[in-house]
Amino acid sequence: MAAASPTTPNISLTISLDPRTYSFTDDPHPPTLSITLLSHSATPVTLFTFHKPLDPATALTQDGFILTDLSTSPPSLVPQDTIRLQRLPISRARGSGDERYFITLYPATPLTLSHGFATGGGEGWRRPQPKHVVEKGRVVDENGNPTGARCGTRGSGVNGLESGKRYKVDVNGEKLGSVWWKWCEKDDMLVEPGDRRWNLFEVERGEGEVRWEIGDGVEFEVV
Repeated sequence: MAAASPTTPNISLTISLDPRTYSFTDDPHPPTLSITLLSHSATPVTLFTFHKPLDPATALTQDGFILTDLSTSPPSLVPQDTIRLQRLPISRARGSGDERYFITLYPATPLTLSHGFATGGGEGWRRPQPKHVVEKGRVVDENGNPTGARCGTRGSGVNGLESGKRYKVDVNGEKLGSVWWKWCEKDDMLVEPGDRRWNLFEVERGEGEVRWEIGDGVEFEVV
């Protein structure tokens, strides 16, 4: 069926943030960032999402989103922390660490992927901190006290932003240009542990690039 498909996938992508107001003082957890995908194709399509905006958890530190400070004139981009990783080849074996990055979109069936809008999702000691704390480059504990461990000085998501400002978050469309895809369901892509065909890059991918329809970004406020 894949070889007979005359077109590349056509997928709509919308972004949302809940709630749209955040307080470093009152909110121990960041807002929830959600990406909703809707396939307009007639055939199920499987995508590999690692380090793409399709996986908000990893995209936060891979330039997957664009943050804009709307309180400046003109509006200005907010630099975000990035993590450069060297990784092993992608495994399509069942139970591997990469299995969760394979998703299947079915015709006219929305799929929503969500994550806390901050490094680590705002859990435990990773509670979001304002810009003046993040700029010091020190990890803080659950009480907001600096530890001896170092961290990035820019933050990601609401982590590292400033109170009293309005911001906007957009999907970085450039990061969607090389998404791996194939006309099939996820279960058809996976192999059993120990199978010598585990390397994803030995599998013929879909021909051409996904056609993306990206919705508008979301404005929010830090108080």
